[in-house]
Amino acid sequence: MVGDNMLILSSSGFSTTSIRLKIGEMIKDKSGNTLIIPIASLLGMETAERERNCAAMLGFKKENIYIYDEFKPTELLDIEFSYIVVLGGHTLRLLSKVRELHLDTFIKDQVANGAIYLGFSAGAYLACDDIEYVKNYDKNDSFITDGNFHALGFTDKYVLCHFDYRDEKDIQLCRLYIGDDVELITLNNDQLIKL
Repeated sequence: MVGDNMLILSSSGFSTTSIRLKIGEMIKDKSGNTLIIPIASLLGMETAERERNCAAMLGFKKENIYIYDEFKPTELLDIEFSYIVVLGGHTLRLLSKVRELHLDTFIKDQVANGAIYLGFSAGAYLACDDIEYVKNYDKNDSFITDGNFHALGFTDKYVLCHFDYRDEKDIQLCRLYIGDDVELITLNNDQLIKL
């Protein structure tokens, strides 16, 4: 759990106008350092640049928006961030890379120190406790070889992103993994939740 810190989860990011505007209403002070983590996507850096530009349109200071480069894994880790933005892509690749690069500890430390976590699509799933249920949508393709699907654990709720393209059977598939006793929040592409 993230305590008093804000957790914003969505199927889409800053580049979706309705999401961008909702985030703008939720986050009044946009002056702090922002870290965008694009490692789940095949077009990671290109996607991150687009998200950076859209965040700047919202009022985040462009000079304070950093993009994490997995090929320079320690370059930005000495900066204190006010906002950690984890982008979408292949969720299980994201979990694997976050662990490999020790970003799980880094992200948790930043959030513990007051950073707001914004998770978009795969980044939203990463905020949950255990994301084995995502195998229904993202093939494992040997990203997670040890059977450990434990993610960041910022919330005891679970999300089902891109619900615009899903239905009740997808909820039932998720329930096979997460059980019936936990909250499952469906998110269409134009929706977000604040926890």
